[in-house]
Amino acid sequence: MTKHYDALIIGGGHNGLTCAFYLARAGMRVRVLERRHVVGGAAVTEEFHPGFRNSTASYTVSLLRPKVIADMKLHDHGYRVVERTISNFFPLENDYLKLGGGRTEAEFARFSAKDAAAYPAYDAALEKVAGVLRDLSLQAPPNVGGGLAAIVAAAKQGWPMAKMDLATQRDLLAIFTKSARDFLDGWFEHDVVKTAFAFDAVVGNYAGVSTPGSAYVLLHHVFGEVNGKLGTWGHSVGGMGAITQAMARACEAQGVEISLETPVDKLLVSGGKTRGVRLESGEEIVAPIVAANVGPALLYRQMVDEADLDADFRSRMKTYKTGSGTFRMNVALSELPDFTVLPGKEQAEHHTAGIVIAPGMDYMDRAFIDAQQHGWSKKPIVEIMIPSTVDSSLAPQGAMSPACSASSSTPRSTGTRTARKWRT
Repeated sequence: MTKHYDALIIGGGHNGLTCAFYLARAGMRVRVLERRHVVGGAAVTEEFHPGFRNSTASYTVSLLRPKVIADMKLHDHGYRVVERTISNFFPLENDYLKLGGGRTEAEFARFSAKDAAAYPAYDAALEKVAGVLRDLSLQAPPNVGGGLAAIVAAAKQGWPMAKMDLATQRDLLAIFTKSARDFLDGWFEHDVVKTAFAFDAVVGNYAGVSTPGSAYVLLHHVFGEVNGKLGTWGHSVGGMGAITQAMARACEAQGVEISLETPVDKLLVSGGKTRGVRLESGEEIVAPIVAANVGPALLYRQMVDEADLDADFRSRMKTYKTGSGTFRMNVALSELPDFTVLPGKEQAEHHTAGIVIAPGMDYMDRAFIDAQQHGWSKKPIVEIMIPSTVDSSLAPQGAMSPACSASSSTPRSTGTRTARKWRT
């Protein structure tokens, strides 16, 4: 018997679960269809070695909007985030730099008094732009080709930007068009100080610090908040999977049906409108609304028949590129790393931070150029996180479960659902 719902969600990642929650709260009968044995998508916690668990993809939290946390009552379902003592630690050749924890200005002063003095104004400038974008993040963007209604919606959403003072409008334009290098050159003089910010523009981004438009990514690192503190990043206790498990419980409390190991094969389309899905098992499920929490390449190249797409869109999807600029691995350690510039294996604040190997702006640009030319950087940008220093549930007592992320690399996904091939 064909089952009927008001809405189906393909994929149980954090966005899919959030969508399911709001639709169910609005009174709809909703079902989430998840291919894997666990919900979460990129926000999952898994055991990678006996006794050692870690967030296997997404690894830190800040961009989850407070409204979503409050609406889903995630704290009632086990959501808890602890803040880093300091945000980042940069070991250098004969020195180091610590950011956050109220000491950023003093740390900058060790390298440049001028840059330390400029920092508060820089921080305030980014916050002005981020404040406007935070409000926009909770609004549905206008649909391209949506006619007069879309034009009116775009005008309304653009009005807060029009009300910005001239200096802030200039900052907004610069952030969206300039490279991180060019933008930071306008604020700071010392390479170490600029490097501290430029790393934020390239982490997880297939770009160099001199790539036009890379300055925009700087906003992502001041855009969010943790525990009411703007621009702060934190660790989810229990790993990132604890967040999506809390979301799943919130969804189920609203009556959402979550089906695991239920892969979708095709969207059912009739008369140009979606009417449901067909599972890989052959079962068909009917719903007038289908929301896809999967990537565009997978959705439009495999789950939708070519005949159901217009020729122009089909042509654009054939050349749509998808991939990642980061290689990540989880490792099990018996002790904490001991740094030459800050010796000691006993846990200290720098062990709880993001440990960044990126000694200079030119170094980061070379890493990207290497990745473009050879597929893999000879000297990559490396970030090491040791979440077990703030969450003992992730590793046996006395042991550590760090995650290492290396940028730049150029893995190429085949776009298939059953296999991934990486070119390095």
